[in-house]
Amino acid sequence: MIVRGTVRVWDFQKRTITKKIVVGDPANPSGTINVELIPGDRKLRAFTAGMADNKLYLIDTQGGTATPVFDFSQFAVPGLSIWPQLFQITRDGTRLFITLNYSGYAGKVVQFDISYPEQPKVLSVVDLGPNSGPHYLALTKDEKRLVVSDYFLVEDLVPPGVVKAEGDHKIHVFNVTPNQITLDPRFDLDFNRDIPTGPARPHGFVFLPGGNE
Repeated sequence: MIVRGTVRVWDFQKRTITKKIVVGDPANPSGTINVELIPGDRKLRAFTAGMADNKLYLIDTQGGTATPVFDFSQFAVPGLSIWPQLFQITRDGTRLFITLNYSGYAGKVVQFDISYPEQPKVLSVVDLGPNSGPHYLALTKDEKRLVVSDYFLVEDLVPPGVVKAEGDHKIHVFNVTPNQITLDPRFDLDFNRDIPTGPARPHGFVFLPGGNE
């Protein structure tokens, strides 16, 4: 698998790239997969994560630097790659939620306090159990629920690929408070069991209008 390790800053009016920010060691690319600006941040900073080097980076879009501010290695499981992947930041810019895929074998979801972006603080960690591999996630409109799809990628077409991260093919729903996430056991959607043409692989999703979602 070939991974990359840069973030580019664009000037949309001129349609030009103004900065190319190297994330991590350029000789061993960090494997950036997602980047988000911090809402309301006066310095216009952003976060990204290195899927290959297991670090959370604070991006200075003005100065053109990427600083590691958290090491996911503390969540290491012997024999498995951690693979920090996609994340969501709350509208007030104080909380960040990220999926740890573990190559589709033992996934976790982590909630951070990012009130001080230079020093993210772990607030809550939920282990989704054996064979899980969470990837995509989204907060509901009221930010009281976090929805996670449990499948990343399996390159199983001809010729077969090198990425095999099945996950458990479930949709997980979490109740969200400012300092904790908890799995909602009442929500039970399994794409192996509940899709007539399954087993199916849920990846991205959208919320339809209605209620707070």
